[in-house]
Parts: sequence; structure tokens; C-alpha cells
Amino acid sequence: MTLKTSFFNRGIYKSAIRRYIWGAVLYAILLFMCTSMPILFSIDPETYTMGVRDYERQLILTDIYLYLPLVISIFVPTVMALLAYRFVHAKKTSVFLHSLPVSRSANYISTLLASLTLMAVPVILNGAILSVLSACGYGELFDFTSCLIWTGLNLLSVFLLFSVSSFSAFLTGSSFALVGINLLLHLIGLIFAASFSALADSFLYGYFEANSLINVITEWNFAVYIFNLANRFDSILQTFPFDWLKLCIMLIIALALYTFALLLYRKRRLETAEDVAAYKVLNPIFKYLLTFLSALGTFGICCHELSDGVLYPVFLVLTVSAVSYFALEMILKKSFKIWRSYKGYLAFVLLFTALVSVFAFTDFFGYETRVPTPENAEAVSISQNRRYDVSGYVANDEIKEYVTEVHKELTSKENIYTIFTYPSERTESLYIDYKLKNGRTLVRRYPVTNKMLCEVMDPLYKSEEYKVNNLELFTEKIGEIHTVDLSHIDENLKTEEIPEFVECLKRDLLALDYTETRNHSAWDFGIWLYYSVTDELSKDMPDRSFSQCLQYINPSFKNTMSWLSGHGYIKKILDSQPNDLTVITDEQWQKFEEHNTTYEVGEHGEKVAVTELRLFENIPDAVRISNSDTKRRIWEYISSTPVRYVPDKEYSYYVCVINPFDNHVNIIAAFYEDADWLLQFIS
Repeated sequence: MTLKTSFFNRGIYKSAIRRYIWGAVLYAILLFMCTSMPILFSIDPETYTMGVRDYERQLILTDIYLYLPLVISIFVPTVMALLAYRFVHAKKTSVFLHSLPVSRSANYISTLLASLTLMAVPVILNGAILSVLSACGYGELFDFTSCLIWTGLNLLSVFLLFSVSSFSAFLTGSSFALVGINLLLHLIGLIFAASFSALADSFLYGYFEANSLINVITEWNFAVYIFNLANRFDSILQTFPFDWLKLCIMLIIALALYTFALLLYRKRRLETAEDVAAYKVLNPIFKYLLTFLSALGTFGICCHELSDGVLYPVFLVLTVSAVSYFALEMILKKSFKIWRSYKGYLAFVLLFTALVSVFAFTDFFGYETRVPTPENAEAVSISQNRRYDVSGYVANDEIKEYVTEVHKELTSKENIYTIFTYPSERTESLYIDYKLKNGRTLVRRYPVTNKMLCEVMDPLYKSEEYKVNNLELFTEKIGEIHTVDLSHIDENLKTEEIPEFVECLKRDLLALDYTETRNHSAWDFGIWLYYSVTDELSKDMPDRSFSQCLQYINPSFKNTMSWLSGHGYIKKILDSQPNDLTVITDEQWQKFEEHNTTYEVGEHGEKVAVTELRLFENIPDAVRISNSDTKRRIWEYISSTPVRYVPDKEYSYYVCVINPFDNHVNIIAAFYEDADWLLQFIS
């Protein structure tokens, strides 16, 4: 009998239940108000018309019914730990409880089980109420299985999060410190990852956050894991598999934390009640870790401002870290005589400076200059706009060799810059992805100029394989295109016209160079193509018509423009342009910019250019073109004149539309060569 009860004491268990049952009642009421009460008083199952039925989603696994209880479950374990573990945070309670003939193991396990019971019963009770509702008229909105999932998610949440709260409780003798340590344990990985990611983004040339550990760390955060699970069950599809192995690992981690809490409790001294650190060895750890996190987080937030000057970020980091260091020193020592510990702070500053210098003044152990060989790359992807669901990998040997050569050029000494030498003309981004033969991926992002981007992309656009793998219109996920919407007119193509039109569009995309498809100069307009998704995750969706692709075209798309003209759509588009026009030479444009630009002092003392609105009356010698026949001739010229984009070349003139409400001028086309017949309208 003694052996069976040595790790559990019924009296301790019942006492904890009686003392804190009010908290369980409050928790149960909150859960009821979040779930069952809104359903009972706000929803009539006979007339409920929201999209739940359409998408076969379970009502209680959506919106507030699932997420609000989970938000509450984040705070409940902390509050429960503050109440249940008072015997290590209050001296009187500690002395009284530890004078009882109960082992520490029995005290801890009994209190732990009582706490879990108090948190679990409200969840189970509300899950039972929801199950009754599903059987009494609400079965079409949610079923018994969804009630079990709701209950399971909330139970899992309090079990995982209370393990962290329990572990935190025995690291300190202060209730206030318990809240801080508990929050720190949840956020420490995220703070490290986000701060180092910000440092890398500022200092490491070519860094892209997909390389960061932040995704891995986030995945193993208890709170994030719970909400990711909730998002899975809230998903319309629910087709991706449930990761049982990850769940088991999470449970093992939680059990390990509960065990470590017991071991800490066995070793701690009663005298440490009300002390911030329950063990002396934790004093320097708390002090330097929190100081480091405060400095790292502050520097991560403001490091992007280093390009405007180093004094402000450095001053801010020093101030925040100094306040943190000496405040912690004061709290830990419970004394105001802390200034003699300045040597420790100076040592911290030196080490922190060395850490930042590794990012700022080195290539971080070859990170910036690493370029895989074509032989080590299974496939590559290079693009201007990187999608997170990268599908543009190409295994072609010539393209792999070309991409690695481009990569070598981008990482050459003359192209590498630092935050202090950032070239402002690099306004575009180029993403390079490698799928390596060892199973890993390597991703880089390089800011480039328009000229650099065009020089890289034009040769790639000569490869049909590259286009088929990278342009959205050719991706495998696009099934039947059932609607084509011309953005300039309120009209869709006829259903029987769509296949022929799409074929013309694809032929143009395969034939054109990158600089011919860029919409920086000649008039262009958007075409929305609505299609059914054919990928594995979407195949079972009842309605897939929301999927869409936006494709801009311009006069270089000869097949497409010819088809639109032959079917009368170009005429309809031109007829839909009623606003007045003006033609402005580049000289007039520059004169306007020169005379209407003022300079102001920015928030960091920098010089900021401020240009007045481009109003028609503010542009010298601008002529308003109102004649409908003239406007039509100009529109016809614009819509039939291809213009290949030439980086760094100045335009000769701009065609602008005048907003009838405020006379604001918007550029709709720009041309490199003079057009005497157009310029006559501004003579």
C-alpha cells in the first residue's frame, strides 16, 4: 500500500481541487460562451445559409468556435501554475506544506494531476454539450467527430502549455518571475530566429528568409503547433496527412518537461521561495540571457536603419541592454548597489560586438560566395518573383550551367555590397533556387538593377522549357479555363472562344523575350483567366472557380492582339476610353520634376524629395486632347505599336490620360522614338 501511494496523495489532490474549483467553473463558462451559447442563440439550423455546408466544413472547427477557446487555453495554464505552485513561491505556504508528512514527489504529482483535472473537465464538459447539440438538430452543421476534434485540440493545448508553465514554476521562487520565464521559454526560439534573420537580411549579401531556422523553430513551438493543427482542421480540404510522429514527439517533450520540473523541485531549497532564481547557477544565466535577448531584439528591429547612420541604432542598443543588465542585477541581488558589476556589462558589450561583426564584416563562413556546381544541382529555378510553392525547377543541363554562371557573376567582388554601400538603383529582385542532389535546397535573393535583370532573363526566355516550368499559364495546376475577363471592359469572352484565345496567348508567351513582355513602356492591359485547379489538394473541392491567373499583354503579343482585333474586342476596348489625353515630351517631364520638387528633412535627418501631384495645369505647355477622333487615333497607335523595354534608356515622350475629377495625369504609354504625327497634337 505504501508503494502505491508514495507518488500520490489523495488529500493533496482533493485540497487542490477544492481550493481552485472556482477557476475551473470560470473556464467552463468562458468556453460555453465561446461555443455553445453563440450556436444556441444565434444560429437556426433550418435557415443557416453560410458557406459551411457548401464547403463541407464543420462549424465548430471554424472561426471563434475553435480559435477563441485555443487563445484562452494559452493563458489558462499560466494562471493555473500561479495558483497551484504557490507552495514554492510564498514562504508561509511553503513552510506549512513542507511540514506535512508528504514526500515532494507525491506533493508534485498530486498537485499536477489536480491541475490537469481542473483544466480538462471544463473542456470535456463543453465537448459533451457540443456533442448533444450535434445530435439534437445541429447535425448538419457539425458532427460528433468534429466535437471530438474540438475537445482533443483544447486538451492537447492545455497539456502541452502547462508543461512549460510547470517547468518555469520550479526555476524561480517568484510568481512574477514565473510569468516572465514562462513567456520567455515560449518565445526564446522565435526571438533568436527572428533577430538573427533580421541581422542576416541586413548584412548577408544574398540572404533570403527561406534559409532561416525560423520556420523550423516555429514549427516546434507548442502554441504555433496547436494553431497549425487548428488551421488544418479548419481547412476546406483537410486532405494533407496528420503527422502522428510529430504529435508523439510533442507529447514526449511535454512529459520530459513535467519530469524535469519534478527533478528541480526535489533539489530546490525551501529558502529560495520569493527569490527570482531558485538556484544560484541561474543568476548569471538569467542576467546575461535576458540582456542578450534585449540587445539582439533591439538591434534586429533597428538594424535596417544603419544605412542612415550608425549612431542611433548603436545608442539604442546600448541603452536598452544597459537598462536590462543593471535592472536584472538589481532584481537578482535585491539591492541598489549594483554599479560595481559594470565589468560584466563591458564584457557583454565586447562579445555582442564580436557577434554582430561576424555578420557585418565577414561573408559568414562562405555564405555570401557559395555557388553550387552544376553537377551537384539536381534542378534549378531562377525568377524575378519567387512563389513559396516553387514549381519552376528545371533539370536542363544548359540552364543549370547558365544559372550557376549567373550566380558566380552576382557573387563576384564588384557586385557584393554591404548595408553601408547599398546601391539604390537595385530596385528589382532575382531569386535563385537549387534543389541539390544531397536532398537539400539552397535559396538566394539578390537585389539587381533593371539592366541586370533583363540581361539575365532575356536568354532564359529563349528556352521553351524554362517558360513552360515558370510561367503560371503553363503550370500543371491549371485545368479547364472557364472564364476570361478583359479588365478594360465589362465583358467576358464567349465560352467557345476561350480555347482559341488561350492558344494565341500561349504562342505569344513562348515566342517573346523578357523585355518584350515587360510592361514598362507601351500600353498594356490585364486579362483575368479563371480556371479549375487540378492539383492533388484541390481535386475534391466542390467549387474551384475562385482560382485565377492575371496575365498582362501589350502590343508585342501579336497573335493575341490580332485575335482580339479580329473578334471586335479591341474596338470595344478603345471605345471604353472616354477620358482626355495629353502627350508630354521627356523634356517637359524633366522640367516639371525640376520645378515642382522640394526637399524636406526626414525623421533621421536625411534629405527627402517631395514632388507635387502631376496635375495637368502644373505641366508647362501641356495640351489637352479632347477631340474624340484624335483620341481614337492615338489609342489605335498605342495599341498597335510594340515597344521592347530597354533598361537605362530615356523615353522620348509619354502619353497620359487626364483624370476628369481632379485633372491628375497618369502615364499609360511611353515611347523611345519620336513620332511626328503624335507630337503635332502638342505643337
